[in-house]
Amino acid sequence: MKSICPFCGVGCGLELMTANNVVVSVKPDPEHVVSRGHICGKGSVAHEALTAWDRLYYPLKKVKGQLERTSWDDSIKYTIESIKNIQKKYGNDSVAFYGGCQNSLEEGYLFQKLARALGTNNVDSCARVCHDPSAKALKEIVGIGAGSNSATEIPKAKVVVVAGESITDSHPVLIQYFLEAKKNGAKIILIDPRTTRLAGFADLHLKVKPMSDIFLFNAVGNYLIQHSMIKQDFIDSRTEGYEEYKENVSKYTIELAAEQTGLAEKDIIAFAKYVSEDRVIFSWGLGLTQSTGTKGIKSYLSLPLLTGNFGKEGAGAIVYRGQTNVQGSGDLIKPDVFPNGEMNDANSEALSRIWGFKPPICKGSSIPETFYGSKKIKALFIMGYNPVRTLPDRDKVKEFLGSLEFLVVQDIFMTDTAGYADVVLPAAAWAEKEGSVSSLDRLVKWRFKAVDPPGIARPDYEILSDLAKAAGYNFSANPKELFEEMKKVATVYSHLNIEDVMDYTKDSRYPNGELHLYEEKFATKSGKAKFVPVDAEKHNDGLILVTGRTVTRYNSDEVVNRIPGMQGYNLKLWINPADAKNIGIEDGTMVKLKSKSGEMDITAKITDDVIPGVVFTYMHNPRINDIVSPEFDDETHTPKYKYTPVTVTK
Repeated sequence: MKSICPFCGVGCGLELMTANNVVVSVKPDPEHVVSRGHICGKGSVAHEALTAWDRLYYPLKKVKGQLERTSWDDSIKYTIESIKNIQKKYGNDSVAFYGGCQNSLEEGYLFQKLARALGTNNVDSCARVCHDPSAKALKEIVGIGAGSNSATEIPKAKVVVVAGESITDSHPVLIQYFLEAKKNGAKIILIDPRTTRLAGFADLHLKVKPMSDIFLFNAVGNYLIQHSMIKQDFIDSRTEGYEEYKENVSKYTIELAAEQTGLAEKDIIAFAKYVSEDRVIFSWGLGLTQSTGTKGIKSYLSLPLLTGNFGKEGAGAIVYRGQTNVQGSGDLIKPDVFPNGEMNDANSEALSRIWGFKPPICKGSSIPETFYGSKKIKALFIMGYNPVRTLPDRDKVKEFLGSLEFLVVQDIFMTDTAGYADVVLPAAAWAEKEGSVSSLDRLVKWRFKAVDPPGIARPDYEILSDLAKAAGYNFSANPKELFEEMKKVATVYSHLNIEDVMDYTKDSRYPNGELHLYEEKFATKSGKAKFVPVDAEKHNDGLILVTGRTVTRYNSDEVVNRIPGMQGYNLKLWINPADAKNIGIEDGTMVKLKSKSGEMDITAKITDDVIPGVVFTYMHNPRINDIVSPEFDDETHTPKYKYTPVTVTK
């Protein structure tokens, strides 16, 4: 049976072999249009977590402080009654619905629809805490909150810039395209404070200090303008806001950028010359979104506008998203916009004609707004998301969950968050249901059901449909019907054809199936892309903790730790030799890593792979989120996981 890998945003095609209602093996699908017969080590054992020893088999309900087995009828009825009682007491906005990014497009669509049927826009997904800055910046500048190019176009580029992303660790299957690009003569530019494996074949590695990206991008923009290395015809005919941008970046010199980034002036100039080429792909990962965030991406995206690198093959923007359907969740589940556009009366009326009810217009609360300060949320519904394990400053997260009057967790495992729940609803996993997912480069593909879920666990769309019925609404539980309804609502998916989505050999992308967008016009109201001037800020000169991925692990390790032979690993803190000398430690020394949020003991790894002033460790061990501080992006409230001031002592 064909399926899509449940891990990163590449969305590799899989073929699942089954026996006696068990997926017994996985192999790569040679027909898949992007992965082309490749999978990584995680994908090859993805099926093994399906039979984990602690899968949820039946609904649970808290009775006298203990979770006890209950029926589906009782859990559904109790959930809706409890939510409605709380809303009657505190108002509709006292309830929030927050989901993960492993669910299908149809399930995400149904999830936010249920929340709005119950009268609240407090809906969000974990796309908020990773690439929401990317979506917001792209939406404002080019009109669609997604990358403009397919990953398959990387070999067509003359230059590929990678900012804040370790391809070999996070999206290893895409390395095939980088190798092809190198074979074709392309130059690879890496912007990262540590030496990743990609640095081994980069033509230029810019080891920037954390949070200094805007100094770099603004200075390069100014240099391109001053040296007439821009595409003035493209700027004049296809963009707006150029003069304001030009004036703003005029104060950002190469000298200032060198001082703030720690880079050599000659390397900054070399970067400017590389990006002035005709076919350049500007790509980035969490190293950018979870540090300088929305402002950093706006500054970065000015470079392809200056050089005319949008709207053609091998030229544009690619976002390295971390989960299978994080693009889709970000498209559909937001507290400040509807799936059909802006949160206004006209769009609410349009939705009422499809849904049979009019959703509220007032802006809802995002995940960070709720967990770090909101006092209005009294009940919370969480689907496929584990904030206790993944959000920063864990003590505050636990404190908030403990303050709730009612918590529902719908998941496949008994997670840390589920331990706080009043009701736990057992969900089917990725291979036990069907539905579509949207990859990092806008490719939408269908997952086909291979086996039944364990016990009486059920697909999320069936659970959500039954919850809606208990609340007095008739929502479909058929994923194909939901797909067609979603197309009517979400403009970016309106041109999809379900037959193409189910065919792994075809490029099914939105809005019109283009491998690259914006050949003739941008998707903004004016049809032109926007230069958005932003300013850089000077930051802490002390030690900064940066987190990242390794190829054998995945996110918070919730799934990987349930795969036999992959449980646990030796967590280390990477420290530059100069910093180690100042601290007075050697390789292998146990050190204390401390921030304003918490502290932990960890083994030091002395290496030149990180620059002085930066310490690095992998994000996968949940102890790290005791250390990461809850500093947020100004525009999206995305946590700055890649920038935590710390101290390191023996």
